[in-house]
Amino acid sequence: MKTLPIFLNLKEKKILVVGGGNAAFIKIKTVLKTGADIYVIAKEYAQKTEKILEEYHISYEKRGINQQDLDNVFIVFAAAEKNINNDIAIWAQERKILCCKADGTGDFTVPYHKKEGNLTVAVSTDGLFPLMGKKICENIDFSVGNDLAYLGQQRKKILHDIKDKKESKKVLEQLLKEYNIHEKNN
Repeated sequence: MKTLPIFLNLKEKKILVVGGGNAAFIKIKTVLKTGADIYVIAKEYAQKTEKILEEYHISYEKRGINQQDLDNVFIVFAAAEKNINNDIAIWAQERKILCCKADGTGDFTVPYHKKEGNLTVAVSTDGLFPLMGKKICENIDFSVGNDLAYLGQQRKKILHDIKDKKESKKVLEQLLKEYNIHEKNN
């Protein structure tokens, strides 16, 4: 699958999750921190899924899905049975809504990611071995995230003070080089 890695702003956007099992639980848990307006529909819920829905006051219903449930939805996570997920993907496509199917064949996937401070790293294995993404993220040194605020301020100042794009790029590269040397010396 040819994909474009992006970070979506989901704040206050309506996100529909269909399913109440482990796949739905993982999607809900992943989307929780985005500030999205999450809504869940499933005929049955696993205990841990129902617990997280109640704990975070997420709206949900115990029933089957229908096409109208996709009205005004930004994205949908199809995490139910395969035949239901296939129907959801068709309905979503008709409405030009992006659909993430639990089997990885939808419009997008959610890679394993880790966030510390202002640094977020996401790793995708294109579904070949998702646990490898987790292992890679766990082995990344996130200590650089502590310095991002300082580097961001310096970048903003450089871009403000130096109007020539080639020159500002050169100065930014020098700043990064000096930062790397400082890191190696510590």
